[in-house]
Formats: sequence, C-alpha cells, structure tokens
Amino acid sequence: MKLRRLIVIPILVLLACPAFGLQANRGNAEATVNGKQVSISYGRPSLKGRDILSLMPVGKVWRLGANQATEITSGGDLNVNGTSLKAGKYSLWLKKTGDNSWALEFHPKTGVWGMPELTEGYVAELPLKLQTASDSAEQLTITLKPNGGNAGIDIHWGTAELTGSFGVK
Repeated sequence: MKLRRLIVIPILVLLACPAFGLQANRGNAEATVNGKQVSISYGRPSLKGRDILSLMPVGKVWRLGANQATEITSGGDLNVNGTSLKAGKYSLWLKKTGDNSWALEFHPKTGVWGMPELTEGYVAELPLKLQTASDSAEQLTITLKPNGGNAGIDIHWGTAELTGSFGVK
C-alpha cells in the first residue's frame, strides 16, 4: 500500500505541473520594438471543424486562446489606440464589436483562468481588421512583428485573420 502511494503521488504531481502537459499547448509570440521586449503567452485551441468566430454574438467579450487567459508582457509603455498603458503585464480578450469588426481588449488583471470572461475593468481597446487568410490555421496562432515604433499583431485561426498595431515606448 505504501509503495503504491510512493509511485502514484509523484505521477500526480508531474501531471499537475504546467511544464508536464496541462499547458503544453501554449504558444508564445515575441518582438523587440524600440529596444523593448514585448511577448504574448497564449493557449492554442484547435478548430476541430468549428467556425468559432462566426458563432460569437456582437458585444460579447471572449477569452482569446484556451485555458489560462492570454497575457501580454511589455518592457516599455504601450500606446493602444490613443490610450497609454504602463509597461508590465495585461490579460488580452477579444470582443466582437460588429458583424465583421473586432477589438482586442486589455485588462490589468492577470493570472486569470479563462472562464468566466471578465465583464468590466478593461483599460484599452485596439480595433482589429478582419481579413481572409490565404491559408487555414487549425490552431490559434498569434504573431508580433516590429513595424517602426509599433508592434503589429496578427491573430490567425481558420481562414480568419485579425490584425492591428499598437505603439511601444
């Protein structure tokens, strides 16, 4: 009986540790803009034949990614659509603002498990442009690219591609 516990307990500890599987399906996007490091950590859900973006009702805030909320960390202050945010960490959420329009929402609360979505307290909103990608991404993919003093963000899932940019100081 004691031998069984000695074997089972370490296995349970390993399974509960993020480095060993529960969050193994995480992605990371990074860019250096104006000499400042910007990174986004996010879960990478799969479509599995669904058209998730079309199912979202207008006005709803949605967890971007899977499991733990997507987070952005910046070594420099951000300028998000005219709103200044201090360097640091924010959670990112997606909001459908119209039939074909979207926005990326920045929230100061981090370390949030993705459900339920935060309904208030957002500090900045970045309008995103929706376009049809030339290829299809089964898993959610986020990329960051430096563009002068801005960081371009690309959110690609299925054939939908949401793009925008924000300043980094």
